[in-house]
Amino acid sequence: MAASGSKACWFGLGVLLGVAAGGALARAARADAAQREPLQSDAPLLPADVTADQVLTDAATDVLEYRGFVIHVFCHALGMGRFKALCDIWESGAVVLEGGAPPTTHATPDEARSAAIAWAQQWVQRNG
Repeated sequence: MAASGSKACWFGLGVLLGVAAGGALARAARADAAQREPLQSDAPLLPADVTADQVLTDAATDVLEYRGFVIHVFCHALGMGRFKALCDIWESGAVVLEGGAPPTTHATPDEARSAAIAWAQQWVQRNG
């Protein structure tokens, strides 16, 4: 019985040492991570002067009618010199496609708008 008590004691000591070592390593890892520079986030990079790259709001930048459908184009700045436009397509007062867009970004808002309008017109031709 004394031998098994001794084994339990050694097992307990091993568990305690493991917990202590794991805690020390975790603290060291946190301290190391705090000293490193923060990683870049996925948040869009916007210029200091937001009007410089024509950052656009959630209001539609273009509304046009094509073959009985109304196309609303929204242009968004994704970063310095990166713009993407999305389209909502309406028919008879109801949304038939929301947030459709070509899968590319563009250097200017005008290029993004033009690409989105062309994409929406093709969508209407195929699905209208």
